[in-house]
Amino acid sequence: MTAGYSHDPHPDGAGTDTYTADAAEFYDLMATPYIAQVEPVLATLLADVDTIAGPVIDIGAGTGLSTVAIADALPDAEIVAVEPSPAMRAVLMSRLAARRDLRERITVVPHGFLDTNLPERCAAVAALGVIGHFDAPARRKVWATIANALAPGATAVIEVQRPGRVAAVSERRYTRARAGALRYEGWSRAQPVDAESLVWRMTYRTYDGDRLLQETVAAHRVWPAASERLTREAEAAGLLPASADADTGLLRFTKRP
Repeated sequence: MTAGYSHDPHPDGAGTDTYTADAAEFYDLMATPYIAQVEPVLATLLADVDTIAGPVIDIGAGTGLSTVAIADALPDAEIVAVEPSPAMRAVLMSRLAARRDLRERITVVPHGFLDTNLPERCAAVAALGVIGHFDAPARRKVWATIANALAPGATAVIEVQRPGRVAAVSERRYTRARAGALRYEGWSRAQPVDAESLVWRMTYRTYDGDRLLQETVAAHRVWPAASERLTREAEAAGLLPASADADTGLLRFTKRP
C-alpha cells in the first residue's frame, strides 16, 4: 500500500523511496487497525470478480498487507503485486516465504506501476494508499493504464487518501501498539507545498516504559484528490463508477463492456 510510482515526479518534494525505507520497519505494526477496517470491505468489493478473466493487480503492494487481503478474498486468483520499494518488498517477500500457498500464485514485480508491463487482460486492479502519490498528469496515465489492462466488465478498487484536499493537518498520534516489552507510537502531520500537493511527515517513536529508545521521521509528498475528482478522472478513462464505501474511502469501478 505504498506508492506505485518509481520516483517522485517533482524533485523538490519528499521522495517516496526515502519514505518507504524509513517507514518499512514500523509499517505493519502501525497499519494493523487500518487493515482490520479495510479487509472486509475490500473482500465485499471484490466478491464478483471473475478470476478466470485474468490475474489481479495490486498496485503499490507495499509490505503485502493488501496483497494477502486480496489473496484471502479471492482464493482462486493469480495476483501480480507491483512494488518499487526494496525495503517494502523485503517484508512482502518474507511474508510470501512463510506461506507456500501464496508463493504459488503471487508474482512480485520490482518496478513502479507505470514502468510495469501488465498482462493484456486483468480480472481486477486494486490500489490502496497509492493514488495520491501520483500528480494529476501521472494520474491520467494511471487511469488509462488501468482501463487498458482490465477485461471488459472487470473491477478496479481505488482508495481515496484522506483528507482528499490540500490542507494543513496538525500533528496527532494516529495509532499506538505494543510488541514484547516495547511500546510504539505513530504520529502524523501535513504541510501544504502548493495548491495541488502537501508533505506528510510521519514520526515513529519506540518506548521502553517512559524512556524514548528510537525516533524515526519519514516524509513523503502527495497530491490529494477527492472522490468526486477521482471519479471524473476514472470516467474519462472509460471506467464506470459502481459503488463506494464512505468509511474506508474505497471506490469501485468497472470497465465498460
